[in-house]
Amino acid sequence: MKLHPGRAIVTTLGVIASTCAVVWVVSGYDALVSQFDENAGKYLGRYDALIIANSPPGMMPKIQPEIVEALRKDAGVLELNPISQSRVSISRIRESRVGGGFRGDVSGDVSGEAPDSDLEETSISLLVGDRPPVNGAPPLDPTLVSTAALDSPYEMVEGEWLSGGSDRGAVMGVKAARDLKVRVGDRVLVTSLANQVRVQVVGLIEQAPDSPTLVKRGGQGQGQGQGRGRGRSTGVTDGESAKGKEGVRRGDGTRRDDGARRGGGARRDAGVSGRGKSHGEAASRADIDRDEGQSMPQHGLPSSFIQGVATNAIYVRPSLAASINGYPESAQVLQLAVRDSVTVQQFAEVWQDRLAASSPSLRLVDFAAVRSGMESSRTVSSQQSQAWAATGMATLAAIFIIFSTLSMGVSERAREFAMLRAVALTRAQIAGIIALESVILALVGWGGGLATGWLVVMVGSRVSPELFASGAVLGWTSVAFSGVTVLVGALGAAILPAWRAMRIEPLDAMSTRAAKPSETRWAVLGCIGALLSLAAPVTVFGLPMSDAWRTWCYTFLTYPMLLVGMVLMAPAVVVFSERVSGRWVTKLMRLDSRMMQTQLTSNLWRTIAATLALSVGLGLYASTQTWGYSMLKPFTPGDWLPDMLVAFHPIGLDDEGDELVRQVEGVDANQVMPLAIEQARFDWGDREAPSRLSQDNAILFGIDPGRSFGAEDPFLDVSFVEGDRELALEQLAAGVACLISQDFQMSSGLHVGDELAFTPPANPAGRVAYRIAGVVSLPGWHWFTKFSGVRRHFVRTATMVFASRNDVQNDFGLGRTEFYWLNLEPDANLAAVEEDLQTIAERDAGATFQTDSKMQVTAYRPFARATATANVRKAIKKRADGMIWGMSYLPLVTLAIMSLAVVNTVMASVRSRTWEFGVMRSIGVTRGQLVRLVVAESILIAMAACVLSLVFGLIAGWCGVGMAQYGGWFAGPPTFLIPWLQLGLGFTATIGLCLLAGVWPAIKTGRAEPLRLLQAGRGMM
Repeated sequence: MKLHPGRAIVTTLGVIASTCAVVWVVSGYDALVSQFDENAGKYLGRYDALIIANSPPGMMPKIQPEIVEALRKDAGVLELNPISQSRVSISRIRESRVGGGFRGDVSGDVSGEAPDSDLEETSISLLVGDRPPVNGAPPLDPTLVSTAALDSPYEMVEGEWLSGGSDRGAVMGVKAARDLKVRVGDRVLVTSLANQVRVQVVGLIEQAPDSPTLVKRGGQGQGQGQGRGRGRSTGVTDGESAKGKEGVRRGDGTRRDDGARRGGGARRDAGVSGRGKSHGEAASRADIDRDEGQSMPQHGLPSSFIQGVATNAIYVRPSLAASINGYPESAQVLQLAVRDSVTVQQFAEVWQDRLAASSPSLRLVDFAAVRSGMESSRTVSSQQSQAWAATGMATLAAIFIIFSTLSMGVSERAREFAMLRAVALTRAQIAGIIALESVILALVGWGGGLATGWLVVMVGSRVSPELFASGAVLGWTSVAFSGVTVLVGALGAAILPAWRAMRIEPLDAMSTRAAKPSETRWAVLGCIGALLSLAAPVTVFGLPMSDAWRTWCYTFLTYPMLLVGMVLMAPAVVVFSERVSGRWVTKLMRLDSRMMQTQLTSNLWRTIAATLALSVGLGLYASTQTWGYSMLKPFTPGDWLPDMLVAFHPIGLDDEGDELVRQVEGVDANQVMPLAIEQARFDWGDREAPSRLSQDNAILFGIDPGRSFGAEDPFLDVSFVEGDRELALEQLAAGVACLISQDFQMSSGLHVGDELAFTPPANPAGRVAYRIAGVVSLPGWHWFTKFSGVRRHFVRTATMVFASRNDVQNDFGLGRTEFYWLNLEPDANLAAVEEDLQTIAERDAGATFQTDSKMQVTAYRPFARATATANVRKAIKKRADGMIWGMSYLPLVTLAIMSLAVVNTVMASVRSRTWEFGVMRSIGVTRGQLVRLVVAESILIAMAACVLSLVFGLIAGWCGVGMAQYGGWFAGPPTFLIPWLQLGLGFTATIGLCLLAGVWPAIKTGRAEPLRLLQAGRGMM
């Protein structure tokens, strides 16, 4: 290290950078751990405990009023605050001040107002915005919490708590207000499935930054659409009959009346109506009586997946919550404060059995339970995963950076080690010298990295606090993880150099070892590496085996073989890059081609180390980009989708409304198709559900078969991958037939002629069966159904199924038309179209619908939810870009750190060729040519890394796409897309980093005089 201080400094900087990367990531986890007690206290607020239902996440059953009253009368209870929580959408209203006040009053009327357009457009705002929440869309907005508490349950940061006299004020959490850019005095639109009300923010409170895990995840299929379906069947084949209980729809088209709801129409309650109206306001159409035999529309209310109390919330009084939600509030969670004379443990002992015996079963959650839940929250799990990933990447960086230094040192000190062996040192002592040097470099870098990392984290948390959502603390976890990183890296990096040093014999001090590469040897290793690399795609796409075995083989066998294959291919790639890329680089740099014939292979070990070092980050980047954009393709809505789907939630339209939709300006009157849509669970009969099917329900689209698929210009221009279009059209028109998507066929194993059965949501004892008439390709149905409101009852779904509209209406008891597919005029204004559709929806203000739990809800302001296909494509592109580049962050950081290995390599190359450079300068080579020669070596190393990373990235990305169908979340046909633009950015960055790495050695060499170069080179011989 004394002889080569520059190399030691560069190596130390690499270790410091690796340590900094670990500290940066792990400090967030340390901050979370250090705040468990504080956050548990913030979560409970001024209460001692919570009483919640023992139900799966997302299920918030009502607590019996008898339990609430009994708890109030308990002598040990100081305060009991029942709260209810519901999912809403919240958007900030653009302020317009007139005479120092807000324009308008504080009523619920939102006519003429719009959300603030100054907020950044995101994928969620494009598809949700100020529209009602729906199943499928992530619950990112604050949760509406109804509370009658006279005092704030949490610390007030600004403003005041809800006053007793006003029912139009709201108090928000600080985080929610910051995300929405809302201050005290601002107004927000609060939108539910039943109403849209304007409220004024009167105060801000401090809440816990994260929610604890209070209920273990389970209860699949109970309202969340995540189960496997009841029964055990892979579908009834053509020769089998559709048996079952009452309500079976027979495969021959005949039906037995199963009592399912027929007809349509909506019940309307008097005294309720208007846009954003309250309970006491009149309804213009509320006096229309429900027709005999008709039923109310049924919907599942979107869930926020809350456990306990929402930590991202907006608090209002129960009267305002009832106006927003359309139903009276009932207790879902009880906040409990006990008297000083009673402990929480004593109270729990008295009430434990009674709470457990109630319906629903209840339990008490105290501080200890909250703190324990904080330790197992999603945020903590995510931080742990990031910490391990950062540690792994940093360890690889440390290994390659230290390895490059030690490897160069062994090559340059071969004679010295030979003399030491001749004097008396054993092989083990030589290896110990190498290991000691490695550990010293690691420890120095570790100490510097901890100090630098702490400084960077402290400064970063103050300059950009949004980067550290949970704060930043340099704790023992950061110290331990970074220590493991550098020590494992140091010991791993020393293995091969120590082995090479141990092989040096005493007689080697008498001669110079030849360094000519054996092309045959590298070619053989390259072929072996290629064969090992091909094992991964063969396992994924070629070999027949069970999903479990395929996953195990790929994870633990063939993917590691791919990594080993890349290492074995590295020498061949370096030689290939030198032979092929060297010609172009020579011309680019205007150099004599003879100067670069052995630029890389003159010391192949050194070059291989630098190439592999760069390929760690660049290869992971290439595979991430390839996998991400390949997976994006089947999720992007295809051309088969019409321009817009409109959902008239939650009431639907009558025949008059159908005609009004066609008359909307901007809508092609000839391109409007009413739909009958229902989301129902599969009924697999007595057989097992398909093993690859992770969801237990599907969305049935009732369409007009002739218009959809039969015309010369079909409304839905889908591609048939199985079955005949004409025959399928005939079967759909005749009834009792359906079309399924290609990805669902791959996950379920069903084919044309098999039977697919469902359980009607309104009649759990019934059964509806359809015969599969065809399989079609439906790219992009996932995101289209996620935000359009067609997931009426469940959050997740397995597929969308096409059937005749008449069949779906009759079989599932659907009445009024809620959904329309339509195409727009070329110059249509989306905002204007949606506004006109909203006017149509409000004709039925005040009507009543029913939830899945049989609760009646009044729709004070029905909505027309317009989901434009163009917006869906734009939103998924935004979302995918953010996610893919987020996953690429760590590989790019690793790539930047690894570029220091190139600095070491170029420095060692310059040192080993000092005599050669002196001779070249003496015979007329200019300084500029010498500088360009050194820079050219950096470019060639970058080119070799790009080639190796491209091969790895394409194979790993392709295999990742193929393995997705065995992971239970995507079963469509694998698509392979090479994102050349994104890969080009990564390769350009690599070349740029290598150019920067070669600048200093190149300039230093160019400035040296020929005599000095000759003298320095002679001294090294």
